[in-house]
Amino acid sequence: MQRTSADGVTVLWQAVPTPGPLTAVLSFGTGLRDETAPTLGVTRLVEALVMTQLGRRPHEFTSTVEEEATHFAVKGTPMEVTGFLHAVCSALRDLPTQYMEHATRLLGIQAPRTCDHRGAEPLNARYGPHALGLVAYHDPDMYARLTPDAVRAHAAALFTRGNAVLALDGPPPAGLTLPLPDGPRPDRTAPRTRAGVPGTWQHRLVDTVSLLLTSRAHEPAAVAACHVLSHRVEHIAHDTLGFTDGVTLHRFLRDRLTLDRVLAVHPADGHAEQAAEILWHEALDLARQGPTRHELDTFTAHARTGPDDGQVLWNALRRAVEAEHFGIPYHDAGTLAANYATVTPHDVSAYLERALTDAVLVVPAQVFPQLKAPHGKRLPNSDCWRPYGQHAPTPGIRFRMHRFRRAITPRHEHGEYVLTEWGLVVRDAHRDEHDIRFDDIALMHQDGPGRVVLTGCGCHLHVHPGQVARGERLIALLDAAVPAHLVRTDA
Repeated sequence: MQRTSADGVTVLWQAVPTPGPLTAVLSFGTGLRDETAPTLGVTRLVEALVMTQLGRRPHEFTSTVEEEATHFAVKGTPMEVTGFLHAVCSALRDLPTQYMEHATRLLGIQAPRTCDHRGAEPLNARYGPHALGLVAYHDPDMYARLTPDAVRAHAAALFTRGNAVLALDGPPPAGLTLPLPDGPRPDRTAPRTRAGVPGTWQHRLVDTVSLLLTSRAHEPAAVAACHVLSHRVEHIAHDTLGFTDGVTLHRFLRDRLTLDRVLAVHPADGHAEQAAEILWHEALDLARQGPTRHELDTFTAHARTGPDDGQVLWNALRRAVEAEHFGIPYHDAGTLAANYATVTPHDVSAYLERALTDAVLVVPAQVFPQLKAPHGKRLPNSDCWRPYGQHAPTPGIRFRMHRFRRAITPRHEHGEYVLTEWGLVVRDAHRDEHDIRFDDIALMHQDGPGRVVLTGCGCHLHVHPGQVARGERLIALLDAAVPAHLVRTDA
C-alpha cells in the first residue's frame, strides 16, 4: 500500500495501477454513529447538498453514507477525477445550504443510500438511540427539521482534512488538490452500553432473528466462529427445514479496539421461535465443543479464494481507509489469510464462551424462545416493560385516567402515569411498567397537546393530557424536565 498526502489529506493507492479509467474514493470518518437523535439525518443531508452542487457530469460518480463513514466516489480520466474531487471539497468548504429545500424534498422520497443490513435492532437494543443504535431509525421528515446552522456545524466539525482519506486504484493524478477545511480527526469513544442488556434476549418490532456478538477489531477466531455458525444455522434452518432464507453477517466498528458482529436470519411466519433456538443452541454448541476440522478447513479455503482481482484491490483499500479513520492496524489479504489458517477449534470455542456472556439476541414480538445461558441458567429477558408480579409498584404521584373515560374505555386499555423524582413511569392496564428517566430522554416531539418521548431504551412513548386527570399539569412537568435542545417542534 502506497501513501502520500495532498493538501494535508492522507492519500492511499496500490503500487500497480489497474487498467482503464481511474477510480477514486474520498472518504470521511463520519457517519450515522456521529449523529444524535435531534440531528438524525444530518450526515446524509450534508452529502445530498454536496451532490446537488455537483450537478450532472459526463463520468461516473456516486456517494454513500454508512454507519462509520461517508464516501464520495468517482471513475473517469485523471482530469475528471481531479475536477470532481476539487468540486466536492469546495462544496464542503462552503456548504450550499440554499439548496436545502430541494435536497430535503429529494431525500424524503428516496430510499436511504446507506448499508442495507439487518443488524440495526440488536445495535439499538444494546445502545439505545445513541451512536450505532441510531441505525435503527429512519424518518423521511427528519431532514426537513434540520436547520442550516446545524448542517453547517456538522460539516465544519467532521468533513475536514484531518478526518479525510483519499483512496485510488492508481497513482494520484497530476494537479490533484483537496481544499478541505481544517480540522482534526475526532476522538471516537465507545458508545455507552445500556445496563442490563448484554447477555440477554429481547423483543423488538422486527420480522428477523438476530444475534450480536462482540469481538476485538482483529480477532481471527471471531471471523471463523461467525462463518461456521452461519453455515450451521443455514444448513439446518434453510437447507434441511426450509423455513428461513440465508444467514447474513454484518460488522460494525464500536471503537478502535472492538467490533460488533451481527448474524441475522429471516424466518417464515410462525417459525421465529424455532429460528431463535437454532441460532442460540448452535452458538452454545460451538462454544462448548468448537468446530470440526472440516468446518475450519472450509473456512480457510473460503478465506483464501476471495473475490476477483478488482474487488481484492478495493477490499484492501477499504481496510486501509478504515485503519486510517479509526487508528487500527492495517492487515493485507495475505496476512489475514495466514492468521485465519492458524485458528484452532479451541480458539473458536474460547471466543464464543466469552462472547455469549455479552451477547444480545433479538426476536420478534410474541415470540418466547426457551434458551439457556452459557452457565446453564435460563437466559434472561431484558425487555424494557417490567411485568407485574416481578417488581414492586413504583411509588410516586399517580395520574389516573378520568373517571368518565374509565367508564367508557375497555378495561384492557386502562393505564396511568406515575411521576417520580427521577422520571415518569407508564403503567398499563396489566400494571406492567415502563420507565421514562428524565436524564435518559433522547428526544421529545411536541405532538399538539401531547408529547412523543424517545426513551433511553429506544422506545417511542406517547403521553397525552387527555388520557388522564390533571393531564395539563403532567405535560407541564414533562416540558420542564426536558432540555430545550432535545425538544422537537414541527413547523
